[in-house]
Amino acid sequence: MSLTGSVGVAKAGRAEVVEMDRSEAIKGCVRAICNRNMQRIVNASMRACLRAEAAGPEALARYTARQRQIHMRFDAPVLARVDAEAIRQTGPGAGLAPPPLPAEWFAPRASEPRGFVFYVHGGSFIAERSPRITQLVARFAAAAEARVFAPSYRLAPEHPCPAAVDDILASWIWFQETWPEQPVVALAESAGAAILLSALQQARARGLPLPSGVVLLSPWVDLSLQSWSVTAASLLGTTPYTMESLALVARFYLDGRPATDPLASPLFGGFEGFPPMLIHASRGDILYDDAMRLADAVREVSGDLTVRLWSDETHVWERMGTPKARQSIELAARFIRQRLDAAAPHRS
Repeated sequence: MSLTGSVGVAKAGRAEVVEMDRSEAIKGCVRAICNRNMQRIVNASMRACLRAEAAGPEALARYTARQRQIHMRFDAPVLARVDAEAIRQTGPGAGLAPPPLPAEWFAPRASEPRGFVFYVHGGSFIAERSPRITQLVARFAAAAEARVFAPSYRLAPEHPCPAAVDDILASWIWFQETWPEQPVVALAESAGAAILLSALQQARARGLPLPSGVVLLSPWVDLSLQSWSVTAASLLGTTPYTMESLALVARFYLDGRPATDPLASPLFGGFEGFPPMLIHASRGDILYDDAMRLADAVREVSGDLTVRLWSDETHVWERMGTPKARQSIELAARFIRQRLDAAAPHRS
């Protein structure tokens, strides 16, 4: 039985799917109009990218730099509340060696951290962590009452796959060597999920420890774009993104590598021995079926899994300031606290 068709609460083995709300027709119509307009903007940007690529490496580099600047400006929070919710740090602490790549740490301002969150940001493999995602990281530090370690990684197209996976794996190894006894939960959103899961699959193959839990928000785990929602949402205008935009950034990240290589698309790797996993996804997201196919893959190896589904939210809606964003963050933070508390006695 596939988890994709579950309604209400369905269990199979240790897998659970929970429907969080119901679709609202009026909101859906308004969102569809906005999505169509955004799709036109996205497609125009993609055409400009193709023209830049055809003009040569220097033109593509200029286009990429310009788009990254737009991304940082556009995906900025309405209110800069990072410091209000978390203490932002630039180093691991006195007397500790720095990680292999640049990173930031966030600690809850109002409570003592009870463990660590290892955070891998998205950005379609080509963008740095945006201000809005940085605020999301701070919100998780506060809600989960945990210290968040957020490493960076090299970006495509300058550094295609597996550079990002190698970087996150190196950061994971450094973390385990630096804090071998500390409970930790891994958290990622969007393209960060592909990078994180591939790195953890590599860590498992080397016999390295895995985190005590994994949380994924709107995960992108199949760069071959076989998920039906990628096609359907793009054609129906139920998402601001398009299949063409996903294909373009996937091409830059893959750089000739097969899209079904687990290093790029961890959906095609294995999940045996993985820790308990939580997935938050929305039926309104172009990558909805990536989340459900990933859930099926985990269920097939009798993994411990919970999937929570919202009806009409956008991709990684947790970065917004809406009630459902707050709901998703608090539920994910509750899972993180439970996993950290469960791991702590065994690592003391």
